[in-house]
Amino acid sequence: MIQAIHKGVEIELVVHELPHDLWRCDYTLTTHPDRKSTFHKGDKDFPTQDEAKEYALQQAKAEIDRETAGKPVHEIKDPPRQVRI
Repeated sequence: MIQAIHKGVEIELVVHELPHDLWRCDYTLTTHPDRKSTFHKGDKDFPTQDEAKEYALQQAKAEIDRETAGKPVHEIKDPPRQVRI
């Protein structure tokens, strides 16, 4: 499920519960119009699910900003419904 769209790139978060009550969140970035997806494994553990999601979302947006620097933003026609996390 798409959790956010940043500069025309879809961000999908996947949260994992780890041993010792810790959480980690991976994310996938999907560009348009070619629908190219890139998976990024979470690199940090958090005590709550919300903290893991927020960190992954910030990392995803930073990655998108690095990749799209100096390029035109591609707008998605009829974007999917966004969900606040």
